[in-house]
Amino acid sequence: MTNKDSIKALLRQDYEKAVNGYLCELLRMWELDVHYGYWIGDDVGGVYDYGDGSFDINLQDIIYCVENDVTREQYDEWQEYICDAAEFNFPMPNLRSWMHGCPPHIARDLREVTQTQSRPQ
Repeated sequence: MTNKDSIKALLRQDYEKAVNGYLCELLRMWELDVHYGYWIGDDVGGVYDYGDGSFDINLQDIIYCVENDVTREQYDEWQEYICDAAEFNFPMPNLRSWMHGCPPHIARDLREVTQTQSRPQ
Protein backbone atom coordinates (compact mmCIF):
# COMPACT_ATOMS: atom_id res chain seq x y z
CA MET A 1 0.00 0.00 0.00
CA THR A 2 1.38 3.37 -0.98
CA ASN A 3 1.49 6.38 1.31
CA LYS A 4 -1.36 7.93 -0.69
CA ASP A 5 -3.47 4.79 -0.22
CA SER A 6 -2.73 4.80 3.52
CA ILE A 7 -3.85 8.41 3.80
CA LYS A 8 -7.08 7.65 1.92
CA ALA A 9 -7.77 4.66 4.15
CA LEU A 10 -7.22 6.74 7.30
CA LEU A 11 -9.45 9.52 6.00
CA ARG A 12 -12.20 7.02 5.20
CA GLN A 13 -11.86 5.46 8.63
CA ASP A 14 -12.06 8.87 10.35
CA TYR A 15 -15.06 9.83 8.22
CA GLU A 16 -16.95 6.64 9.05
CA LYS A 17 -16.14 7.06 12.73
CA ALA A 18 -17.52 10.63 12.73
CA VAL A 19 -20.61 9.70 10.70
CA ASN A 20 -21.43 6.72 12.91
CA GLY A 21 -20.83 8.90 15.98
CA TYR A 22 -23.53 11.31 14.82
CA LEU A 23 -25.82 8.40 14.01
CA CYS A 24 -25.34 6.78 17.42
CA GLU A 25 -26.06 10.09 19.16
CA LEU A 26 -29.25 10.56 17.15
CA LEU A 27 -30.43 7.05 17.95
CA ARG A 28 -29.63 7.66 21.62
CA MET A 29 -31.54 10.96 21.58
CA TRP A 30 -34.55 9.29 19.98
CA GLU A 31 -34.25 6.18 22.17
CA LEU A 32 -33.87 3.83 19.20
CA ASP A 33 -31.87 0.59 19.15
CA VAL A 34 -28.41 1.21 17.69
CA HIS A 35 -28.17 -2.33 16.33
CA TYR A 36 -31.43 -2.41 14.36
CA GLY A 37 -30.94 -0.28 11.24
CA TYR A 38 -28.40 -0.08 8.44
CA TRP A 39 -26.83 2.26 5.91
CA ILE A 40 -28.60 1.61 2.61
CA GLY A 41 -26.23 -0.04 0.15
CA ASP A 42 -23.58 -0.14 2.89
CA ASP A 43 -22.91 3.50 1.97
CA VAL A 44 -21.89 4.96 5.33
CA GLY A 45 -22.96 8.60 5.30
CA GLY A 46 -25.65 8.11 2.66
CA VAL A 47 -29.15 7.20 3.84
CA TYR A 48 -29.76 5.29 7.06
CA ASP A 49 -32.76 2.98 7.21
CA TYR A 50 -34.04 2.21 10.66
CA GLY A 51 -36.11 -0.91 10.27
CA ASP A 52 -38.31 -1.97 7.43
CA GLY A 53 -38.02 1.04 5.16
CA SER A 54 -40.68 3.03 6.97
CA PHE A 55 -38.10 5.37 8.48
CA ASP A 56 -34.98 6.61 6.79
CA ILE A 57 -32.83 9.69 7.22
CA ASN A 58 -29.89 11.18 5.34
CA LEU A 59 -26.62 12.30 6.89
CA GLN A 60 -27.35 16.01 6.52
CA ASP A 61 -30.55 15.60 8.55
CA ILE A 62 -28.84 13.36 11.11
CA ILE A 63 -26.23 16.04 11.77
CA TYR A 64 -28.85 18.80 11.88
CA CYS A 65 -31.02 16.85 14.32
CA VAL A 66 -28.11 16.13 16.66
CA GLU A 67 -26.68 19.64 16.61
CA ASN A 68 -30.09 21.28 17.07
CA ASP A 69 -31.76 18.81 19.45
CA VAL A 70 -34.55 17.98 17.02
CA THR A 71 -36.93 15.50 18.61
CA ARG A 72 -38.24 12.41 16.85
CA GLU A 73 -41.71 13.94 17.03
CA GLN A 74 -40.54 17.11 15.26
CA TYR A 75 -38.80 15.06 12.58
CA ASP A 76 -41.88 12.87 12.09
CA GLU A 77 -44.09 15.96 11.80
CA TRP A 78 -41.83 17.34 9.07
CA GLN A 79 -41.78 13.98 7.26
CA GLU A 80 -45.58 13.81 7.35
CA TYR A 81 -45.80 17.34 5.99
CA ILE A 82 -43.37 16.50 3.17
CA CYS A 83 -45.41 13.46 2.13
CA ASP A 84 -48.66 15.43 2.08
CA ALA A 85 -47.00 18.41 0.37
CA ALA A 86 -45.73 16.19 -2.44
CA GLU A 87 -49.19 14.71 -2.97
CA PHE A 88 -50.89 18.11 -3.18
CA ASN A 89 -48.08 20.02 -4.92
CA PHE A 90 -47.25 22.28 -1.97
CA PRO A 91 -43.77 23.69 -1.28
CA MET A 92 -41.48 21.17 0.44
CA PRO A 93 -39.06 22.92 2.81
CA ASN A 94 -35.94 21.17 3.99
CA LEU A 95 -35.72 20.22 7.66
CA ARG A 96 -33.77 23.33 8.63
CA SER A 97 -36.40 25.64 7.10
CA TRP A 98 -39.18 23.63 8.72
CA MET A 99 -37.55 23.94 12.14
CA HIS A 100 -37.11 27.68 11.63
CA GLY A 101 -40.86 28.05 11.11
CA CYS A 102 -41.33 27.59 7.40
CA PRO A 103 -44.30 29.80 6.54
CA PRO A 104 -46.93 28.49 8.96
CA HIS A 105 -49.76 29.43 6.61
CA ILE A 106 -48.48 26.84 4.12
CA ALA A 107 -48.69 24.06 6.70
CA ARG A 108 -52.14 25.28 7.77
CA ASP A 109 -53.36 25.43 4.16
CA LEU A 110 -52.05 21.93 3.53
CA ARG A 111 -53.84 20.57 6.61
CA GLU A 112 -57.08 22.06 5.29
CA VAL A 113 -56.57 20.45 1.87
CA THR A 114 -55.73 17.03 3.32
CA GLN A 115 -58.72 17.18 5.65
CA THR A 116 -61.01 18.13 2.77
CA GLN A 117 -59.65 15.28 0.65
CA SER A 118 -60.12 12.74 3.44
CA ARG A 119 -63.79 13.61 4.10
CA PRO A 120 -66.33 11.15 2.70
CA GLN A 121 -68.01 12.49 -0.42
